Amino acid sequence: MKRLLLILSVVLLFTGCANKSLTRYEALAPVFEHKGYEAAINEVKKQHEDLYGEKTEFLYYFDLGVLYHYNGNYKESAANFDQAEKIYDDLYTRSITNEAAAIVTNDNIRPYRARPFEVLVLHELQILNYLAQKNIDGAMVEVNRAQKAMTELYQKDNNKTNDNGFLRYLTAIVYEMAGEPDEAAIAYYKTVKAYNENILNLPKEARQFIIESLKRTDREDDIRTLGLGSDTETSKAKAAHDLGQEIIVIGYAGHGPILGELKLSGTYVNGGLLNLSYTDGKTGKVQSSTVSAPPVAGASNGETFHVSFALPEARSFHSKVHHFHVSVDNQSGIRPEKVMALDKELEMNLKDDFASTMTRTAIRVVLRTIAAQAAKKAMKSDNALLNLFTSIGTDIAQEQMEKADLRIALFLPNSFQMTRIPVEAGSHEVSVAAEGDAGNTVNVFNFGSIDVKKGEKKFIFVPAIK
Repeated sequence: MKRLLLILSVVLLFTGCANKSLTRYEALAPVFEHKGYEAAINEVKKQHEDLYGEKTEFLYYFDLGVLYHYNGNYKESAANFDQAEKIYDDLYTRSITNEAAAIVTNDNIRPYRARPFEVLVLHELQILNYLAQKNIDGAMVEVNRAQKAMTELYQKDNNKTNDNGFLRYLTAIVYEMAGEPDEAAIAYYKTVKAYNENILNLPKEARQFIIESLKRTDREDDIRTLGLGSDTETSKAKAAHDLGQEIIVIGYAGHGPILGELKLSGTYVNGGLLNLSYTDGKTGKVQSSTVSAPPVAGASNGETFHVSFALPEARSFHSKVHHFHVSVDNQSGIRPEKVMALDKELEMNLKDDFASTMTRTAIRVVLRTIAAQAAKKAMKSDNALLNLFTSIGTDIAQEQMEKADLRIALFLPNSFQMTRIPVEAGSHEVSVAAEGDAGNTVNVFNFGSIDVKKGEKKFIFVPAIK
């Protein structure tokens, strides 16, 4: 009887250890959508321990940083991003203890280290926080951190994560604002290469400013090397340079994706292959995948195991806001271009990690299967009913241990969109309409009279996370 109670207790323990990722979005999304940024900030803080906890501290500070940025509290946003960045840096070196624990439980036991695109967005929004506060020195410091992060990600993930075009573009603008045209030209050059390596084409407006910068720094050869075409029209970039002032509008459109569970099942051949099948969430078709399977301790080569488990899968929302329409001094027709697509970034990240995550998870399931069978033999008695409960309880406990790691930032937009508008020094009336895919107006943001000083780049942020 004591043995039975122990088994049932273990089962209840693992059943009760629900993945916080499954409830975080459901708890916070309604507050975010219906009550606004301030209420969402308060709710995140209120449910810090219940919804985030020690293992997910990065996301706690990251989510707060995003919400404060939307709310226009750039100083508080910067402070939270600083804390998130510190946590990321501290976890950059792998913890052997946490990795070992993950082998016998699941990936959620490990401290959350952030997905590559989350690290890049952190630096992007942090740079924008400093620019919003007119702190060029702070923005320059963050540019240096961002460049270091991009280098580490590129090396760390074996070229799976390349440079980020929007982040390179921002660094070029910061260099311009700091009076370093040569550094800006180099950053613009890297912007083109980053977009060429990534999932978005180089925005047409960015192309103008890049060509103009390279021309003015006597880098005509770079224009030819990049294949930009020296005859490209650059009137907007010329006007921005000649006038000396710009209004730069950055819009955050739609709600970014979150993660759901992708169920897989198949056969693991020790020291051979791992063959799995699953249903594609987009097409509904059954897909299969086969990768090499390294041997695990306790099993002989060629021994087969049936495995089933779950991996993270991107879940997108229908975005009410697809693009923006900017009016300056009653002159309309200005449409920001997409400079970063978060849904595509997540899909690319999951695709890059699919094989390694699948193999690691399968090995973990096999190790627990071997351990479970050994436990059943060790606990076998002359009581058939007790043996039945022992077997069922052990299997349930093992199954409850395996949960997909669904941790992800909750409040990011589906896309970043941007436009640069040359203006005279002085006061300008600015409004931005957030529009749906059919051109319908979802919301209008009136910024009133915006004062632009001589030589200033004025940033306006438009969060339309719907």
